[in-house]
Order: sequence, then C-alpha cells, then structure tokens
Amino acid sequence: MGETVRMGDRPTPVPLPNSEQFFLDSDQGSNYIVDGNALFLTATEVAWRRAASSHFAGGGLIVAIGYPVAGKLYDAKRRSLDLTPPTESPIPGAGGADAFLGFIEKSVRPAIKARFPRATFSREALYGHSYGGLFALHALFTRPHAFDCYIASSPSIWWNSRCILRSAQVFLDNAKPLDGKLPSLVVSWGSWEQNPPQWNDEPLDHYEGRKQIASDLRMGDNALDLVKMLYGCNRLHKMQVKEYEGEEHTSVMACSISRGLTVFFEDWPLH
Repeated sequence: MGETVRMGDRPTPVPLPNSEQFFLDSDQGSNYIVDGNALFLTATEVAWRRAASSHFAGGGLIVAIGYPVAGKLYDAKRRSLDLTPPTESPIPGAGGADAFLGFIEKSVRPAIKARFPRATFSREALYGHSYGGLFALHALFTRPHAFDCYIASSPSIWWNSRCILRSAQVFLDNAKPLDGKLPSLVVSWGSWEQNPPQWNDEPLDHYEGRKQIASDLRMGDNALDLVKMLYGCNRLHKMQVKEYEGEEHTSVMACSISRGLTVFFEDWPLH
C-alpha cells in the first residue's frame, strides 16, 4: 500500500518501509487486522514508531486483510457478509464469519508462512473494529484456540438483537476446559460513541437524531454487559477493558490499534 503525492507534474508513490501487498482468492472475496484498507497504514505506523521506545521488544508481523477497492476505505457489502456471524434464520448479505475465518486459517496463514519461511510466530492476535470487533468476538467464542489474543475495538454487539451475547453464554456454559494456552481478550470503545457531544454549529435536530442513534446502539453499555458476563471466566487467560475518553467511533480506532498492538508486542502475556 502507499499514498500518492505530486512533485512537479509527476505523481510519485510514497514507499512504506518493510511492507508489501499481494492478492489471494476466496470464494467470498478477500477480506490478523480486518478492514485492512482502512487500518493497515495506522497499524504499520504504530509498529514502526514503537521501535524508538525504550520498551521495544522487537515488534512483529502485521497482516491486514482488505479488499481490492482502490481509493476506498471499506467495501460495505462484502464486509457486512464476511464480518457478521451466522444466524439460525439466514439474513441476506450477512452471516459469512465462519467462512471468512476459514479463509484466514486455510489461505491467509499458509500464504504468510510461505512468504516468510524463516520466520517463527510465538503468538498471534486478531484485531477488528466495529463489525470487525463483532467478528473478533465470534472468533473467540467459536474458535478460542485460533488466536492467542482477540482485540475487539468498539464491537457491534447491537447487531441482530445482540446475538453475540448468546454466543458468549454458550462459550461460558461449555464445561469442557480449554487445553493448552488460554486466549486473552481486549475490549475497548470511545466514551463519545454512546454519549456524543453536540458539534460546533451542528443544528439541534441533527444532533438529536445522532444522539438517538448512539443511544440505540449502546456501544459502551453493550460492551460493559459483555465484560460483566465474561468476568472471572475460566476459559480466558486475561481480559483487558478500556474506555477512551473523548473518542467517537472513527477516532477511537487509532487509540485501540495503538494500545492493542503495543500490549500484544511488548506487554505479553497480559497481566
């Protein structure tokens, strides 16, 4: 990935150190860090800057999974399919999370290992924001051994009548203990997601409508409901919870990915 700037009359690509882009085919299209089109540059800059830290522990490999949509942050249709869990009654254009997880495990992971044959991976994390956060939770509850850490940023718990909480309950009710290392979970959100302020010069009716949507989605309260359910769970190694003060749904991504990657690369295992 790169960005284009103009020098004189010739556009010149800006190289991104130690990065490359390649394509994989999937039955449902290609979509680690999901929503890679929107988050890869942020994640790589976080990792790059940490090299100057006195606590730097060597960094790691960032795999961002996106779609071939030039100049766009999201492919709304495809991410709605890939990042939402299956339901008892199929929802058109949704419910492809299991297939997408299979794509990551059967296509993405082997491709990464083939591209870096001399690299060894002591641990792996999955980061997702919004629908991606919902996807990370679904992955944890259905495939807890797939990753060592699941980082759910502003997860869309509201989706389909909070069905992910039922999956959480099934995960909790499973009496079979997990073999080997227990996974960890990081949950975060922004304080302004559920309680937004009125912007300067924002018409009152527009603000009231936006505030009502935020109230209906319950991003903070839903996250806290999930955290209360999972508190003390013996199938998790550790759970970290963070509300970022003064951040809304898009701005909080930079906070959660910076803290999440720093914790995973440098403060592991979670305490």
